[in-house]
Amino acid sequence: MHEDRFIASHRGPLLLCAGTYPAAAARLADAAVALLVDRPAIVLATWQPPAMAGLDWLADALYDADGDARAAARNAAIETADAACDALSARGLNVTRRIVADEQSPWQSILEFADRYDASVIVAGTSDGRASHDGELGSQARALAHRARRPLLLVPAGADAGPLAEHDPAVFAYDGSAPAQRALDAAAVLLRPRPAVVASVWHNASTVVAAARVALPAGVARKGAASLDDAASAEADGLAGAGATRLSAAGWPCQAATLQTARGVPSAIIDEADERDAAILVSGTRGRSKLASALLGSSAEALVRYAGRPVLLVPAPPR
Repeated sequence: MHEDRFIASHRGPLLLCAGTYPAAAARLADAAVALLVDRPAIVLATWQPPAMAGLDWLADALYDADGDARAAARNAAIETADAACDALSARGLNVTRRIVADEQSPWQSILEFADRYDASVIVAGTSDGRASHDGELGSQARALAHRARRPLLLVPAGADAGPLAEHDPAVFAYDGSAPAQRALDAAAVLLRPRPAVVASVWHNASTVVAAARVALPAGVARKGAASLDDAASAEADGLAGAGATRLSAAGWPCQAATLQTARGVPSAIIDEADERDAAILVSGTRGRSKLASALLGSSAEALVRYAGRPVLLVPAPPR
């Protein structure tokens, strides 16, 4: 398997973003240990000093009015970081703790620390550890999903998340593109090998038939749709097979799956993951401009929002 500088950098430490809830931080650490190959870990917990307005700064200078609030915020960050550190250390990982007073958005500090320590993967929860509603991603997780230029493992924050068994498969969303190939190669280095399914999706031509019936006889439209379906299915078969061969060469037990859908690609991938009770989904992300990164709607983000299971996002290389 070709190893470029991007893949070689995956030998660096994992950066775990502890969030603000100790129990959620421990679950996040457990998921990281279950899914990722052992490597040194850095646990990052940020806390924000209380904002001061008007003459609050004078009262603070004279009476340390906000001292208790600052201490409480810092102690909460320490407690959260310790919960994650304990879970990682219990599995024998070499763990470093970092507690940071942060006056910017937490995701900015996370990306800065990832660059500083050349992290191989960033691990974060969704909705900051609170039980989330379907489709709720959380501002920090959303910002990381759009802006991280390193692999990002996002773990759902739902309290009902169960343990990840070794026999639960990984499902790879694979379309044969360079980002999909890169995601497959990166996952093969970062994740513990487990049964894998490389899934390629093709769209059936039912919508084409409905539109074509306006201008064509029904038989002609159906024949054309069948021809389109055959070509799309064959292409997806070839893509899935090529991806499975690529992953098998990295030592993973693997099979190919061709998924037919009349809906979107994310829905088909999520349905496949649900049917197989997958431990994790893997997807590449395409390079996006700063303007586009502020918008919703990418397939990768849809997977993170609605999969209900950990998702590894592997970004395209910087332009």
